Amino acid sequence: MFLALWNYIRGYVIIRVTGFSVERFINLAARRGIYLWDITKNEDGVYMKVSVKGFKMLRPCARKTKSRVKIKAKIGLPIYANRYRKRKIFAAGFIFFVFALYYLSSFVWLVEAQGNSKIKTKDIITFLSEQNIRVGGQKRFINKKDAEKKFLSEFTDASWVNITIKGTRATVYLTEIIPKQVIIDRNTPCDVKAAKNGIITSIATSAGTPLKKENDTVLKGETIVSGKLVIGDDDTGRQIKYTHANAEVFAKTYYNMEFYTPYNYVKKVLTNKVSKVRYVTFLGKKFKLNPFKSSIPYITYDKITTMNQLKVTDSYPLPVIITTEEYREYKKELGRYTPEEAKEVSRRAVNRQIINEFDFAADITGTQISYEEMPGGLKVSALITALERIDIQSAVTE
Repeated sequence: MFLALWNYIRGYVIIRVTGFSVERFINLAARRGIYLWDITKNEDGVYMKVSVKGFKMLRPCARKTKSRVKIKAKIGLPIYANRYRKRKIFAAGFIFFVFALYYLSSFVWLVEAQGNSKIKTKDIITFLSEQNIRVGGQKRFINKKDAEKKFLSEFTDASWVNITIKGTRATVYLTEIIPKQVIIDRNTPCDVKAAKNGIITSIATSAGTPLKKENDTVLKGETIVSGKLVIGDDDTGRQIKYTHANAEVFAKTYYNMEFYTPYNYVKKVLTNKVSKVRYVTFLGKKFKLNPFKSSIPYITYDKITTMNQLKVTDSYPLPVIITTEEYREYKKELGRYTPEEAKEVSRRAVNRQIINEFDFAADITGTQISYEEMPGGLKVSALITALERIDIQSAVTE
């Protein structure tokens, strides 16, 4: 690798040698101290690489062996410098570009957080900005160790944090505290009650006196397992002890849903007309690339925004963001469902409602949907049956 870099800095040429004494040509060059490398033989001759200085010394070797030497390519820094020596503005621009990249690499141009779920990313970015870890902040003024200590004292939900700055990208890696398990005080007497109306399908009691059994109907707030225990009778009367009742109770629960699905609806039809507006954000300032373009020529449209931050590599994002706003025109047209299409739309609406409102732990065992013809649409009634755990603990009031 270093040898290849050194040859590039010195400059070299790729030559093709033809004739009847190519091997003698190579031997003579070696005796004269001319370094040849990457020698390969093809149908049209022998290809090899030689330094610029060594190429000038090959003429006697070619003359003695009656070989023909032809330059196929010139490669290296001196070659390009000689090619562009008269283009002073280009050279100056190139040098300015290199120094500008070097200067910009001393700043942070992208700040991101990884590993957070409870802590909001916005709050993390705001805190880091106060520690000079922000877009446009100079890396030499950043004290990572101090920022990490302050972070842990500011965000109590974080148990570990590591701030890394690689290139112009600052990344905060953190681990959040696992929620502490709720410690149940077994010495506090309580009952097990129903959180919902339902029909009990199973009950497993580990403490307390069951008042309900399988297939019993239970109402919300009704006691299923009592924390009151009768341990016997004596001369003074019944002996009662209170305990911390505990049980797992599953029940069938029922939910009713009613809504109206009209036959007529408004739909969007794309017209294939698209208008784009582009912006460039440089050092936090936003500029319109096509300033003479008029406002959006559509009345109804969908807007799609894409942002792309330029970067040299993944570790070196630049302070240049290209934003494209794409506007796609659509027309509103009146559509009409057939009865079967209206039923399908209604079924999808019921499924969406189930996904949005029911807990993942609930097991949906049945969905019965009925339809009633109404003027201009369908009246939809849905009965949803679910299998859920309904037990909750409540302190004994006696």
